[in-house]
Amino acid sequence: MTTQPAIRYYPESDTMAIELRPWPEGRTGESAQIGGEDAGDDLVIHYAPDGEPWLWEIEHASVHPEHIAAALAQIRRRVAQTA
Repeated sequence: MTTQPAIRYYPESDTMAIELRPWPEGRTGESAQIGGEDAGDDLVIHYAPDGEPWLWEIEHASVHPEHIAAALAQIRRRVAQTA
C-alpha cells in the first residue's frame, strides 16, 4: 500500500483527482460504494467509509488553481499532524 497521495490528471476532460490520503486500511473494494458531495464550483469531495475526506475531484482543473492549492494545503496539514 502506498502512503503518498496520488494526483491524477485527465486531459481529455480537464479533470484532476487528488487523493488527500490513502484509502483506509481494511476497506478495500468499498470505494465504488462511496459517493461525493459538491463542495464548490467544479469541486466534488469524496469521503471514505470513516467519514473523512479522501479525494478531491476538480472538474475544469485548468481554470481552478485555487482548488488545487487548497487540496495540496489539506495534504500538507495532514502530513504535519502525523509527523
